[in-house]
Amino acid sequence: MRAKLSLIFLLCAAIHVTPNDAQTAPVAPLSADLARYYFESPEAEIAARSDLESALKRLGNFRGQINTGQRLLGALQSYEEVLTLYRRHETYLRLRCSQNRKDPACAANSKLGSTVNAATAFLTPEILSVPEAQLRRFEAADPGLKPYQFTLEDIRRDAPHSLPGNEEAFLDRLQPEIADWQYDLYEQILAGISFGTVQTSAGPLDVIHQRNLLVSHADPRVREEAFHRRFEGFAGRRDLFAFTLIHTVQAQSALAELHHYADAPARKYASLHLDPEQARALLTAMAQHGDVVKRFEKIRADEYQRANHAQLQPWDLAAPQNNFDLPVTPLTDAPGIFHEAFSGLGAEYQEAFDALLNPRNGRADVLPGGAPNRYTGGFSTGFAGSTSMLFIGRYDGTFKDLSVIAHEGGHATHRGFMSANGVKPLYANGPNFLFESFAVFNELVLADYLADHAPDPRLRHYYLEQWMRIKGLDAFYGAEDALLEQQIYEGVSTGDIRSPDDLDKLTLQVDSQFSTFPATTSELRNRWATLSLMYEDPLYNINYVYGGLLALKYYQLYAADHDHFLQRYIAFLKNGFDAPPAVLLQQYLNINLFDDSLLKDDLVLLNRRLDQLELGPAPGTPK
Repeated sequence: MRAKLSLIFLLCAAIHVTPNDAQTAPVAPLSADLARYYFESPEAEIAARSDLESALKRLGNFRGQINTGQRLLGALQSYEEVLTLYRRHETYLRLRCSQNRKDPACAANSKLGSTVNAATAFLTPEILSVPEAQLRRFEAADPGLKPYQFTLEDIRRDAPHSLPGNEEAFLDRLQPEIADWQYDLYEQILAGISFGTVQTSAGPLDVIHQRNLLVSHADPRVREEAFHRRFEGFAGRRDLFAFTLIHTVQAQSALAELHHYADAPARKYASLHLDPEQARALLTAMAQHGDVVKRFEKIRADEYQRANHAQLQPWDLAAPQNNFDLPVTPLTDAPGIFHEAFSGLGAEYQEAFDALLNPRNGRADVLPGGAPNRYTGGFSTGFAGSTSMLFIGRYDGTFKDLSVIAHEGGHATHRGFMSANGVKPLYANGPNFLFESFAVFNELVLADYLADHAPDPRLRHYYLEQWMRIKGLDAFYGAEDALLEQQIYEGVSTGDIRSPDDLDKLTLQVDSQFSTFPATTSELRNRWATLSLMYEDPLYNINYVYGGLLALKYYQLYAADHDHFLQRYIAFLKNGFDAPPAVLLQQYLNINLFDDSLLKDDLVLLNRRLDQLELGPAPGTPK
């Protein structure tokens, strides 16, 4: 009965499908109620910082005084109090800053983070100063320390890379001047570029802010012009972008050296409980299997050639089928689609996601069409003891927009599960690739649901392609970016990377392992300048590699034994991060994170799905 109702729902939703020239879905925003969940006003938030200051002072009283099990426990509990209070302020300020990038909250958030990090920097070195035998006696004497066992083990694991408290505090205070200014500069450079608009039959579309509509536009002239305008804009400032990126690399490398790591990638990989050499080997292996991405390009090229009697260009990868209007979903319809799509994840998950998008709850901030000075990306918030929220800077109603909501909403739902389950603040954050794996899995489920319930064979084929293009190959696209970033760090270190031309050359070498287009499309050699994450969150891309591989593995388990998988998966989401990621994956889902079979099994799945795509949109009724 559920499948029949789902089909009826999508058939009704299809009434809202509009031609690709549509500017945006109708304006019907979801607004976050910051006063309800965080602070009544900016003034109230500032006044409440006194509570955080008091908590920092209480924590500071343990400086030099961690000499008993009871005091160690008190210090850890006091630190958790600081984390809980700080994250409430940080979330509020981040949401305000994202709503308006000129809001004073932006600068306040950066300053507050540096202040808290500096004030808490003493704790790790002081715990490390406790001899191992004495720490064991503390744990035996005070059972209250048992829940913190993994935290203490993790601190000891990082002992060779920890600095004395005063040195770490000094670096934390200088963090904005050492390693944060580069992304600020990147954003300023980007804001100063006039990318312009592309004229369509329905009016102009902004090259940057309406890119999702442009890349999938029905008119090949529009797609091509948008492609060239975007890359021409980046190329016009390539010297400044290269300066910014190279200084980002130098700052991260200096911090890694100060913390006694071989290099910045090794520091990042180790922080995620990954063996640096194993992570490098995985990136190499994925480059060797880059043909799976090229195979997808070949399938798209063959389809395009048959339909248009023309060669596929890089700006045509997301081109729609001829005489086929891509679905544009008004935001008012989105909650119902997600309700049906995530019914397969069980009632508990479905209800949690529903609550996130319910306008009456004020837990989502999603604006159709965006707004000036508003952050255009998406993210989630939430921490132990707080209400999770979703932010989407711009919504145009494309499938990509729905997929972003599935992804970021997945993060928010996961955070909500941990909070409701009473996960301790110290275990509410963990390796980002696990967060990404849960979010990417949502996107795979959404695309498959829409394909299975599409009332038209061509629409079904479209969603099958989106499953592959947007997230099925995410681990390989992530590997392409992560490998490029890793080799940029290596090249800057050896002196081989000094200029935009050097970056172009390296980008061509790396990207050619994953795509046929860089060799024939000179603009793509400047792709390094478009990768904002390398500036915003250096070396984060490795998370998309492991996260993407794990999401595909979840998908396999989900398809093979739905009920058994879901029971363990939801328990995993609720648990938090009280053990290394490899241990948690083995415990909850029987997945060996470091086994070669993870990549091999995923390749089998991807190639099977590619076999399905090669058949094309055959006539008939979708299953």
